[in-house]
Amino acid sequence: MMKLFRRMVPLGAGLLALALTACVGARAAPVPLPADVPWYNVSRPLDWSDLAGRVVLLDFFTPGCINCIHMLPVEDKLAERFGERLVIIGVDSPKFTNSATTAGLVNFITEYDIRHPVLLDAQSKLWDAWNVVAWPTLILVGPNGEPLGRFIGEKSFAELAAPIRKALAEAPPARSLKPLPRLVMAMDGGMLDAPGGIAVDKKLVAVSDTGHDRVVLANREGAVQAVIGGCASHAFQRPHGLDFHAGKLYVADTMGQRIRVIDLKTHAVTTLAGSGERGFVLHGRFAADKAPFNSPWDIEWARGGLYIAMAGDHQVWLYDPASGQVGPWAGSGREGLRDGGRRSAQFAQPSGLAAHDGTLYVADAESSAIRAIALGEGEVDTLIGQGLFRFGLRDGPAGEALLQHAEDVIWHDGSLYIADTFNNALRRLDLATGRVSTIAKGLKQPQALTALDADTLLVAEAGANRIVAVHLPDGKVEPWTLEGLAKFGCESPKEGDER
Repeated sequence: MMKLFRRMVPLGAGLLALALTACVGARAAPVPLPADVPWYNVSRPLDWSDLAGRVVLLDFFTPGCINCIHMLPVEDKLAERFGERLVIIGVDSPKFTNSATTAGLVNFITEYDIRHPVLLDAQSKLWDAWNVVAWPTLILVGPNGEPLGRFIGEKSFAELAAPIRKALAEAPPARSLKPLPRLVMAMDGGMLDAPGGIAVDKKLVAVSDTGHDRVVLANREGAVQAVIGGCASHAFQRPHGLDFHAGKLYVADTMGQRIRVIDLKTHAVTTLAGSGERGFVLHGRFAADKAPFNSPWDIEWARGGLYIAMAGDHQVWLYDPASGQVGPWAGSGREGLRDGGRRSAQFAQPSGLAAHDGTLYVADAESSAIRAIALGEGEVDTLIGQGLFRFGLRDGPAGEALLQHAEDVIWHDGSLYIADTFNNALRRLDLATGRVSTIAKGLKQPQALTALDADTLLVAEAGANRIVAVHLPDGKVEPWTLEGLAKFGCESPKEGDER
């Protein structure tokens, strides 16, 4: 994503690979760090005197941006490699209004367990002072406070480690540095951690316990039957979307870059597709086990194929079980909101899928849109959504309604129900009347939903670490407890598991 000349316009994912070795437009001395904004993971705001002798990496991000999320494990690795001589400071210069709030930022910090200092640049003053134009942008500042480099878009560990190592060559040793006032935020904890997926079949409810890297299986009354993954099993890495199909449970293993399959009888876990390596591929078909994925966020079986919301590529992919191949099916890979034929259409971080009666519905998060793809002719239409930077909470005719970073959608009884994530709301699009209404407000970062019965939706509240039941006739929200979850510890790998 890019913000340019105080207006925000999209930056294609391919262009996000651009890196500048010189800090173009940077000032000769570091811009002062603000003391009058919220700071996290430190006991007080930092200033440049605290950072003297250290190399600093300023990470300008916006919560929810998939490219920004991809940088977090790289930054963790850099912090481990360089220790106290490197300080990473996250700067939330937000796109969405939710991301400009302390609650929205705290949700992001806790969901991704961010340990480095973070500040809220709600008015984008620091963004403007550093002449930043895109999320993510990383600015390298040397031990004497001199700007050394600017990196736009996703970068690898190697791309960042080399200039950091060079900058540290003549920096003082760690033992001579002034201690920093670190105070890492206490995480809320709970039996669930940022649940990001939920699915139901005739007997079971499955929940992606995303922050715990595991999948929970319960009966339809909420009594837990099994917990698969988690602890040190490495079965999953931040799983999200789930889909029951033909006696198995399919899992979008988002940061594991794979589609995993749970045998519901043995609980063995195998890989259906994905090499486990993240790549950026916009065209072609691949043998399923060789395919480079880019953050598969949700999955949906329809018409004999498995559709995959590939959030990092801004595309929808398709796995064909007959050929054993997988590849891009809809979307050019350029981030945007454009309708038309499925190959030329543009999506923006597709995060939720639902299929019904020959149509695949897509929750297109970064465009705050709901899209519809005809599975026959492949035509793409926008049902709700007006562009990458048009968002809000507005009911009424679908063409005028507004969402804010909606991450999931389901079809239920003639309507689409929407997890309107950054509005903290559950929304409904009546497909017969074409009108949008709000069913429930006051949720906390709803990321996924499913229908338990005719009158009840289950919603995964990532920001509250829980599942809630929403009663559709009146919008009443009640906790839906996973009974007995506490007794499940780490599972031993089952024979035949692929770990």
